[in-house]
Amino acid sequence: MLSGKNFWAAVLLGALGIALGAAYPKLEDGLLSAWSFLSMEKEAFYSETVCFFVPLAAVLPWSDSFLGEWKGGFLKAVLPRTGRLDYVGNKVVTVMVSGFLAWFLAGILVLFGYFVFFFPLEKKGDFPLEEGISFFCVLLRLGLLGGILSTLGGTAAVVCRSVYMAWGLPFVAYYFCMILHDRYFEQAFWLYPPGWIEGSGDWGEENMGLWLFLLLLLLGSMAAHGVVLYRRTEEI
Repeated sequence: MLSGKNFWAAVLLGALGIALGAAYPKLEDGLLSAWSFLSMEKEAFYSETVCFFVPLAAVLPWSDSFLGEWKGGFLKAVLPRTGRLDYVGNKVVTVMVSGFLAWFLAGILVLFGYFVFFFPLEKKGDFPLEEGISFFCVLLRLGLLGGILSTLGGTAAVVCRSVYMAWGLPFVAYYFCMILHDRYFEQAFWLYPPGWIEGSGDWGEENMGLWLFLLLLLLGSMAAHGVVLYRRTEEI
C-alpha cells in the first residue's frame, strides 16, 4: 500500500487541498505573528476546499484493493497459506490505515512547506503549546475521518464488487450527511463531517464526546468491513 502510486497520489491530493483551502496573509503588512502558520493550516483543514477533497483522497490509496486481488487470482493463492481470518484482519486494518495516513501525511507535508516559507517571515516568539496541541488534534480527527471513509469504500468494494462504488459511495455518503445538516437538521452537529474535523458543537469537556464518537464510528465501520469481507472470502 505504501509503495503504491495511488497512496502517494492521495497524499499529494490532500496536500493540494490544504494548500488551496488556506487563507494566506498579506506579506506587505510587515512581519507575521509568531507561529501563525500553525493556525493558518489548522483553519485550512476544515475549509470548503479540504472538505471537498476529504473523501477523494481517503478512498484512493487502498479501498478497492480487494477487487484487484480477487480478480487477479491472488486470493486463491494466499488464502490457503495465511488463513481466511488473518487475511481479513490484515485487509481491514490496512484499508483503514491507508485513509488515515493519506491525510495525516498530507498535513505534515504542508506543515513542513509552511514552516520553510513562512517561519522566516514571522516575529520571534515561544512555541504556543496550546495551539500546537490544537493543531495536532484537528489533524488527528482529519485522519480518523479519512480512515472511516476509506473503510466505507472498502466495504462497498466487497459488497458491490465495483471500483466505482468503492470510490463513489463514501463521497455520496459524506455529502449526504452535509446536505441533511445544512438543509434540514442544522442543530445536529453530529451529522456534519466538517464539524467533526473542526471540533465544533457541544461535545462535552475537551471534546471527549467527539473523540468517542469518531472512535466508535471507526470501529463500527471496520467491524462491518470485516464481516462482509469474511463472508465474501468464503465463496472463494
